[in-house]
Amino acid sequence: MTQMPLRWKVKPLLDRHQVTPYRLMMRSGLSRAVTYAIANGTHPALDSGVIDKLIPAMRELTGNEGLQIGDVVEYTQGEA
Repeated sequence: MTQMPLRWKVKPLLDRHQVTPYRLMMRSGLSRAVTYAIANGTHPALDSGVIDKLIPAMRELTGNEGLQIGDVVEYTQGEA
């Protein structure tokens, strides 16, 4: 599978709100491997099942009910 050209922006949000990846994992129900890969910016794909769990958990943990997909991931096609 080809890696998608995206950059995860979850870690800065977690840091800003003093939320650990472990808390995100517990709240979202995502596996440990997926949660930590997203937090470390190494998760290679954008999967609707992941987003369906990630966005509501991030909204709750950050207190930002308006948080959207663009707040957690950025499309980077064509960047060097």
